This record gives sequence, C-alpha cells and structure tokens, in this order.
Amino acid sequence: MSGGRSGVGGAHQRPVIVGFDGSEDSRRAVQWAARHAVAAGLPLVVAHCWVWPLFTQNLGPVTYVEDSGLQREAEKTAAEGLELALQTEPDVDASVRLVAGFPSEMLTRLSTEASLVVTGTRGLGGFTGLLVGSVSLHLAASASCPIAVIRDEHAGQGDILVGVDGSPESERAVLTAVELARTLQTSLRVLHVRAYGRNVPTRLDEPSEDPIIQQALDLLPPDSDLGVTVESLSDPSVPGVIVHHARGSACVVLGAKGRNTIGARLGSAVHAVLHHAKGNVIVVR
Repeated sequence: MSGGRSGVGGAHQRPVIVGFDGSEDSRRAVQWAARHAVAAGLPLVVAHCWVWPLFTQNLGPVTYVEDSGLQREAEKTAAEGLELALQTEPDVDASVRLVAGFPSEMLTRLSTEASLVVTGTRGLGGFTGLLVGSVSLHLAASASCPIAVIRDEHAGQGDILVGVDGSPESERAVLTAVELARTLQTSLRVLHVRAYGRNVPTRLDEPSEDPIIQQALDLLPPDSDLGVTVESLSDPSVPGVIVHHARGSACVVLGAKGRNTIGARLGSAVHAVLHHAKGNVIVVR
C-alpha cells in the first residue's frame, strides 16, 4: 500500500522513515518526523508493521460485513498515520508502507534504505510505566542508520547537544548533530564527560584543551558558520550529566556505544539516557 502527495524532497534521497501503530507515542513520532522531513528537504515514509499475516490467512473481509477484516484494519491504521503527517506538514512528500512482520525486525530492515528512522518511546504493545519500549531499544542497538526516539513532537528551540568520547560512533554522532543543527537552524553544544577521579578537575577552564573535545571540533566543516559551544566535565555518572545538560536542548545526539563498551551493541550510558532524558534522543551507530 502506498500513497501521498508530492512536495519537498526527491526519490533519489534516502527518506525519513517513521513507525506508526496508532499509539499516542507513535503519533508524536509522526508529527516530529513530518516537520523534520520538510526542514531537511527529504521524503517521508510512514511505516505500519502488522503481525497477523504471520499467524493466519484469514485476513478478511468478514462475510457480509463491509470494510472489515484484519488487513483492512491495518490499511486504515497506515492511512491514519499518513493523514496525520499531511495534517502536520501539508507540503511533506509523504507515502505509506504496510509491511508484515514484527516492528523491531521490520523497521531494522527498513533502516538500510533510510536516512533516519523515527520511533516513539513506546507503542501499543508497551507495558504501562515502561520508559522506553523494546522496539526503540532494538532499533538503537541494531539499525543501519541514525534512530530518533521522540518524546516531544515539536523540534524545540534549544541547541543540539552531542555527547562525545572519541569512539567511532561518537565521531559519527558529531556529524549527525552538525546536520541536525543546520536543519533546525540552531547551535551545537559538544559535551565530554571525562573519567572521574579524586585528582581530576571537575571542570576544565579551557575545554578545548581536552583532546576528545578537540577531536570533535576537528570534524566540523572549516567554513561552517555554525555556533558551537563546548564543555568538558568530570563526574561519576556519565548519563546523569548528559540527562542534566539535555534539559532545554532540542535534541541530544549520542553514539550507540562508547570506547569502554566491549561486545555490547548498545552502551550503558546510551541505554540510561534513552530511559531518563526528558526530550528527544538520536542514537547513531
């Protein structure tokens, strides 16, 4: 199933793909994704994953019941997501994909053809009180492109905060954060939380003396007029510092795992930030 209307973006560009299941969290994700797609000049794909074809061939319609059946319900949910995107941004170049399979698996597959995959914190299958659902965590650990986990459907007026630690994922996070700051026409804030120790200064008077900060600054385009601030802190809780500094930011961008994460697909600091940050988080692999 596909549909939509032409607008900003082009078929040759990798689209923004957003998962939609009808939940309030996924509605926020669609709204944010529509605004971001228009700002970035990219097409938007609203993806609805449904599992019933894996379990039954009786997908409808029900005899003598018009507009019924499991497939029709899935199509209506997908159409609802598309309509929400168009209501949010009438000029968005939006279409729909209805895919059979579990959301975590199918969105991971779709990430190979996306510039960004957007998801809400929890879907309809999430447990009450769970801060981040299994689909979002799976995507953060496995997707082939950056993942945006959305709590606030508005882009926000703050800066873009990027946490750095010198890892390859951290370097890619810096590049993603630069593009996001440009798209939102806002500034960039680079934060490094250094190892904590009794003789380690809590805050550096000259953060650029921190080699990890300098490594991040070296990635910035030399001709960029992007406003950039930097901060180098020492604290026993890396995620605690990031969550604190993320308040007031439009988004926090992090590499999926850090230098000290061996064998894991998602670092403990990123896992904690996904659970406790009040705003939107983008994870870069």
